[in-house]
Amino acid sequence: MKTTRKIVQALAYIAHQQPDHKVNSMKAFKLIWLADRYHLRQTGRTITGDVFYALPHGVVPSDAKNVVEHQPTHIQNDEDYCNRYIQRVGRYCYKAVTEPDVMVFSESDQEALDKVLKCYGHMDQYQLERLSHNFPEWLAYKEQIEADNTPKAYRIDLDYFFCDAAKDDSGLFKDDPELLALTKDVFHEFTAC
Repeated sequence: MKTTRKIVQALAYIAHQQPDHKVNSMKAFKLIWLADRYHLRQTGRTITGDVFYALPHGVVPSDAKNVVEHQPTHIQNDEDYCNRYIQRVGRYCYKAVTEPDVMVFSESDQEALDKVLKCYGHMDQYQLERLSHNFPEWLAYKEQIEADNTPKAYRIDLDYFFCDAAKDDSGLFKDDPELLALTKDVFHEFTAC
């Protein structure tokens, strides 16, 4: 059964790398999205197993947001486990209360988190929000998001993660088309089970 354990540890890992081990929640959500996006393109699976939504402020990992905000999650969540690693600080931030348990991550999971932190960790939540508006997984829902009288959250088809961004200078998402086709096939085989 899937649990939020890797989501909690990804949240803790990101916060632990920040000054005072504290981070803006939206910034962390964007970094998790980027790490999951990168890892999916490299291996055919995400790190966290989270469900992503396109919202006015960009791409958001649903259960990561719900864990931080103490809301019900899609994946089974152990709130006591969560509270051992992260704690909400004010309305828009949380902190790592202890070192993350990196043993839940594979080598490629941790590598993806580190690469994303290196490429994007210096950006604030607003810069990351604007960046996410350049990615196909948000652009595919832009018209609906911006339309009046419609719901403002759309579940993202992860196939968009395999498409290149309109603007991204990091180089992190410039992959060989053959590799992307292969990892996309792996992803579809994995999700078909």
